[in-house]
Amino acid sequence: MKKIFLFCLLLLLGGLSTTAWASCSFDSGYMTSQLNISLPATISVPVDATPNTELWSSGWVSASGNNISCNSTGVVSGVLAGGIGAAVPGFTNSSGYPSVFKTNIDGIGISVYWCNNANCNPNYNNVTPIASLAWPVSATQYPLKNSWWVRLVKTGPILNGGQLQVSGTSTVSYQNLTVAQLTFTGATAVTSRACEINPDSQGITVPLPTVLKSDFPAGLGVLADNGKARAFHINLRCDSGVQVWYRIDGASSGNQVLDNASGAGMAGGVGVQLFYGDVSSTLVQPLATRALQTTTTGSGQAVSIPLAAKYYKTASTVTGGQVAVTATFTMTYE
Repeated sequence: MKKIFLFCLLLLLGGLSTTAWASCSFDSGYMTSQLNISLPATISVPVDATPNTELWSSGWVSASGNNISCNSTGVVSGVLAGGIGAAVPGFTNSSGYPSVFKTNIDGIGISVYWCNNANCNPNYNNVTPIASLAWPVSATQYPLKNSWWVRLVKTGPILNGGQLQVSGTSTVSYQNLTVAQLTFTGATAVTSRACEINPDSQGITVPLPTVLKSDFPAGLGVLADNGKARAFHINLRCDSGVQVWYRIDGASSGNQVLDNASGAGMAGGVGVQLFYGDVSSTLVQPLATRALQTTTTGSGQAVSIPLAAKYYKTASTVTGGQVAVTATFTMTYE
């Protein structure tokens, strides 16, 4: 009985030894490819940037290549650095793989891609994120060209800025062999570019003077007397490097004229037209059209959008009454 037991034990050990040799290894003179990618020093996020907006991209960055040999089949696998969190719901590539993962800054995610050849796909959306790598490995030699691509993406509201950091090392392995490592260096100061509307411009009321029917032109058109017009401004204060855009919307029957409100006591045949500039301006302010006001160059820069409101005759007959129009001003920043 003792001899039989020893014989079985030797068979078991022999089986374990055979399994241990089923692996990949570096060819002579090669080792794990290591790459450091520096995070950007700063990221300034436009306040109206939508989710999935790319905030920064490294593009493909080449690392050292290496040759490996595998003596059995298996898979390629990838592991994200410990400082990278879970997948952000709703962000996938064209194959449905999770593509954006949480960072230490709420509202900013990170994508990490790896390429093993000299012709890396320029469209990241068609590249498998390393966390989803499961390519088959055959018993053959692999001359690897290692490249990495990292993207920072807005995933939601960025409630607080701060320092974005990614600790740890991302790795790619062929079976049991780690062939490539990526480490992030530095930290990114995250700020939001924005403007603040001054208190005097939050809910603007423009009182137009009383006019007579005889003040209007014989035909349709704007009342030309500048003394009957009123100027006003939309005032803001903005961070540096902000493109300030604005848009004005309101009910209009045409000719870029705001319609008068209807109902008892309201005037007929008259509306209000807005002009860019002061009361002497002849530059009509288009409605429902986005316009660039300026790009700021200094921190806390004051921005003022000058406008003027003028009566406009919209029908051949004008009837007396009140004039009240409503316009919505929408500010966007980039």
